[in-house]
Amino acid sequence: MRGKPLFPFAATAVLGLLSIFLLSLVGLNVGSEQAAENGEEQQEETSDDPIELGQSVYEGNCASCHGGDLGGGVGPALDGGYSADDVTTAISEGPGDMPADIVQGEEADAVAEFIAAENE
Repeated sequence: MRGKPLFPFAATAVLGLLSIFLLSLVGLNVGSEQAAENGEEQQEETSDDPIELGQSVYEGNCASCHGGDLGGGVGPALDGGYSADDVTTAISEGPGDMPADIVQGEEADAVAEFIAAENE
C-alpha cells in the first residue's frame, strides 16, 4: 500500500453517489413532464357525447367481465335489451359478484346510455 489509497476511493465513491443523485433528479423531472403531457392528452380526448364517453368508460371498466361486444364473459351478456335505467340500477347496486358503484356519476350515466343505445 503506497500513498493514501483511502482518498482516491472516497473521492470515487462521492463522485459516483453525486452522479446517481443528479441523474435521479433529471429522471424525476423528465417523468413529471411526461405525466403532465399525458394528462393534457387525456383531457383533450374527453368527449361531450355521452355515448362516446360511455363506450370509453365501458371499455376501461366493464368489458373485461361483460365482453367487448356486450356478449358476456365472466359477467352476464348486456345485449339483451337493457334500458338505461336497468343499467344504472345494476351499476349502483352491483348485482351478484359485480362490485357496486364501480363507476359513478356522469360516467355511470354515460355507460348506461351507451349500453341502452347498443341494445336498440
